[in-house]
Amino acid sequence: MLSRILLVLLALAAPLVPTAAHAADGRRQVTVASFNVLGADHTDGRHPRRGFDESPARLDRAIKLLRRTHVDLVGFQEFQRPQYDRFLAKVGDRWGVYAGAEWDTDNSIGWRLDRFELVRGWSVPVPYFHGNLRYMPVVELRLLHTKRHVFVMNTHNPADTRGNAAAWRAEAVRTERAVTRKLSNQEHAPVIMTGDMNDRAAFFCPFTRNGVMHSFIGGRHRNGGDCEPPASMGVDWILGNRYVDFGAPRIDRSALVEATTDHPLVSSRVTLR
Repeated sequence: MLSRILLVLLALAAPLVPTAAHAADGRRQVTVASFNVLGADHTDGRHPRRGFDESPARLDRAIKLLRRTHVDLVGFQEFQRPQYDRFLAKVGDRWGVYAGAEWDTDNSIGWRLDRFELVRGWSVPVPYFHGNLRYMPVVELRLLHTKRHVFVMNTHNPADTRGNAAAWRAEAVRTERAVTRKLSNQEHAPVIMTGDMNDRAAFFCPFTRNGVMHSFIGGRHRNGGDCEPPASMGVDWILGNRYVDFGAPRIDRSALVEATTDHPLVSSRVTLR
């Protein structure tokens, strides 16, 4: 009896050693974020937006937020040239960035170089204000520890600040839905979508209707086709296909975020299957 008790005590005192399965899960897990950082032209011009510092100070806070949230992969919106350049100057040895177009960095995708390597990148024309096209980035990345390929699209759909843009947002959603569906069907790999969609249910319902992509904050389409949007929604989204399993969503509206931008930092820990 005494020997059995000693064995139990020794087992409880022994350090926990992760199994091979747990270690593999860790290598397949990454933290994904979508982050509208408030473009430099809102705060650095002759009529700066009240309540915000100029973009250099705000970009430094954005970097701190990415580090604090342990982000591995992020879709940036309003990531304008001064912010893009400062980001690379500050952390370009640790982060890779791909912009939608060489002359337009507003919509860019960033990834930690110790987690991913770039395989290729391209852009997709999506209607923006008044239907004018902007080029939204898509990348194929390789997860270093597992060699699994991951596809990411990041976008910013037009707001109503220059007139009713609902028709252009609907056209943008059709384009984005077609891109993510095609990648999912052809590549049989994780596909992630990030972005400031400037819509809630009006984005979620048509985008997820074919069942290819699902949201980091839930919601679903019932068998009859009725849309059940997530209970709590903003305009900032992360979505993934069937090879992407979302953990608990994080919607960060902390004081540091509010000193950085007018959007929350949204993120989720995901497992890439």
